[in-house]
Amino acid sequence: MRISFLLVIPLLATLAQARPSQDQGLQALRISGGIQVDGRLDEEAWSRAFVATGFTQEWPMRGQPARQRTEVKVLYDEHFLYVGARMHHDPALDGGPAKVVRRLHRRDQDSSSDWFGVAIDSNHDRRTALVFEVNAAGVQKDQVIYNDNSFDSSWDGVWESATSVDDEGWTAELKIPLSLLRCKPGEGPQTWGINFSRTDQGVLRESSRWMVVPRGESGFVSRFPELRGLEGLKPRPREEYLPYLATARKFETARSYDDRRWDNRAGLDARWGINSHAQVDLSIRPDFGQVEVDQAVLNLSTVETFFPEKRPFFLEGMDIFRVAGPDLFYSRRIGQGLSDPDLAAGETLLDRPNATDITGAAKYTAKYASGTNVGLLGASVEPARATVLDANGRQVHRELAPLTHFGVLRVQQLMDDRGSYIGGFASGMRQSGLTGRIAQIQAMDAVYNSEDRSRFLETTLSRSQSGPKDSQEQGWRGRLRAHQDGPEGWSFEAQAINAGRTYNPNDMGYLERADEQRLYGEVDRNWDSTWGLLRNWGWGLSHTVARDQDGHTFMRNLNARGQTSFTNFWGLWGGAGVDLPTEDDRELRTYDDPIKKYLIRRSTPYMNLGFDTAGNRPWYLRFNINRAQQEGGPSTDTSLFQIIHPTQATEIQLSTSVTCDEGELKWLDTPVATPIVGLRQLSQFNQTLRVAYAFSPALTVQFFSQWLAANWNYRDLKHYRSDQTLDPGLPADLPAGTTPQTAFSYRTWNMNLITRWEFQPGSTLFLVYTHGASTDAVINERASLSPRPDLAILRKLPSDDVIQAKISWLFR
Repeated sequence: MRISFLLVIPLLATLAQARPSQDQGLQALRISGGIQVDGRLDEEAWSRAFVATGFTQEWPMRGQPARQRTEVKVLYDEHFLYVGARMHHDPALDGGPAKVVRRLHRRDQDSSSDWFGVAIDSNHDRRTALVFEVNAAGVQKDQVIYNDNSFDSSWDGVWESATSVDDEGWTAELKIPLSLLRCKPGEGPQTWGINFSRTDQGVLRESSRWMVVPRGESGFVSRFPELRGLEGLKPRPREEYLPYLATARKFETARSYDDRRWDNRAGLDARWGINSHAQVDLSIRPDFGQVEVDQAVLNLSTVETFFPEKRPFFLEGMDIFRVAGPDLFYSRRIGQGLSDPDLAAGETLLDRPNATDITGAAKYTAKYASGTNVGLLGASVEPARATVLDANGRQVHRELAPLTHFGVLRVQQLMDDRGSYIGGFASGMRQSGLTGRIAQIQAMDAVYNSEDRSRFLETTLSRSQSGPKDSQEQGWRGRLRAHQDGPEGWSFEAQAINAGRTYNPNDMGYLERADEQRLYGEVDRNWDSTWGLLRNWGWGLSHTVARDQDGHTFMRNLNARGQTSFTNFWGLWGGAGVDLPTEDDRELRTYDDPIKKYLIRRSTPYMNLGFDTAGNRPWYLRFNINRAQQEGGPSTDTSLFQIIHPTQATEIQLSTSVTCDEGELKWLDTPVATPIVGLRQLSQFNQTLRVAYAFSPALTVQFFSQWLAANWNYRDLKHYRSDQTLDPGLPADLPAGTTPQTAFSYRTWNMNLITRWEFQPGSTLFLVYTHGASTDAVINERASLSPRPDLAILRKLPSDDVIQAKISWLFR
């Protein structure tokens, strides 16, 4: 008996070593000879590796032990890191053999699949990490974590993975090049941060991680367990060359001129790993014809529409250029779309480009062992010219956009192992020509995270200088934000902003408005528990007050909200609030005048209510309704979003929204100096459809269609006499015998069909068809909707139809 007991002791010690806790970290096992990535983990090295297990639920019961068992192992050699994971399925929980959900779709898209992921902080800066995920069907997804807990899914890397499924669960095997991780070479031991994740969408729905941040505390990467035992790493320098050839043929046009022709392009993208810390990216004459078209937006507001970036060069590695708070670098400013030039009497437009062309762009990014991060980006945009036939019959070229150069510099210095930092930012834009604009922004920002990560403090101070060469204006903006996660699900946040009237970063960045002094406060309470049918509920209260630099209050808002999920995974949310009386300094469009004019706003109460169904069902539905009481009647916005999976390889997304405004007090655009307002009645129907089919993760077809129809009119016209008074009728400076247009319409129909084939890792072939038609001809003066006649009209309108092909080949 004593002998048996002595034999058990070393066995128990071995098991304890092979199954470390998160606090102990994980030991990586060095191998030689590599691993065949087939999703089976049948090589002898896997049986010797240390095991990470004991996952914790992140959802739905945060902090509770995961109900399904997960085991993860890590191997490495001189050039690669290997991650093997086994996702066990308990027959008692699944009701028999494992119910593994395998959705087949395009790379980098999310889905209600079973997923495994690994997040790696290879610099161990406790602030940034790369995430590699694969679902049970073998679809890859990767992203970057920056600023400790912010995610950017635009990053793409070339790595290998394989999966296999059986009656007891499924297995994932990943092979990640060390050159992708920017790790330090050398013989000495290294310590990284690492975390693993698992998502189940079958009978048992659950998201779990090896390390989960407790409720009431903040941070993410800064809390990663350690990965130890890494020695003798020799990452290969990253050298990638991606030349492309593209051709497009426009065979139908909606223009007033004939631009049906072939357009051929060629260019190059390249990446060079200078060392383990630094990389250079270069793009020469980039082409973005394969990206999905922007959704059409009817914007009648005083705020510029923000379009998300979709171009690969301006997506990858851009986390380093972000500043805490404002968007000081809005990359859509580079290579903007163009519109028709103003024509004099007797002139005719013969041709123009659709957008400015980027001659070249380059960026340098580096993350040093000292905790210093550096980013440098430069781009040059060619001048754009339209061809115009003047009144004398001569062809002349008219400049639409001058030669423009852009530059951005970003520096950060980490201050501790919790993600705290101080940083600096500078950008510049210069247009050629005597009337060209010059703009520059300088900023400093800092983030402090407390030792227990329960609170953080952000501050940003920025300066802008912009305008034509001989009339530059400068302005300042400051921002302070504090957040506290309290015990038992409480959280508190406060924010203060002070922006001068002449602050203008919008030649390089994006800001909705300047000229403000704003205070914001918020308190939230969340419960991670179950009560009857309810699970994970919470509520929140917020208050905002803002005034311009002259002391006029333009925003006073009180808001309350609440949400809950149910034990069947449905969700319910709602809220209500009131916009208190204010002086609107934007609506009358005089914010650039020496003396602004203000429009008095009365109190506007509002509410919203919504629900959604379980996300792992073949048919998912999300419904939301917003309603507000305006000056001339109620305004109602209703939206319905659906995802349908007829098969494991097919996904249909249908989004439908309807807006009905009975009478908002709005500005009417007229040529006179005196502002005119009226009660605007608006009806809008907006529907987008996406259909995607995957033959394999490498070969997919995606169809996108958007149909937007809107009618609006103005009634009860009044004109401005003073900030406190609006007089009925039209102003005296309106020319006699003229009446402003008060009824308007807009219709558009856009389509995109994209076939993508990744014929080898990193090398792709795209075939793209694009269709677009629109009209602003007035359909009716009642501001009512008539969807069927509208669609019939759009089918018969002249359209822009283009077919494109693009091939890019990765050389390494």
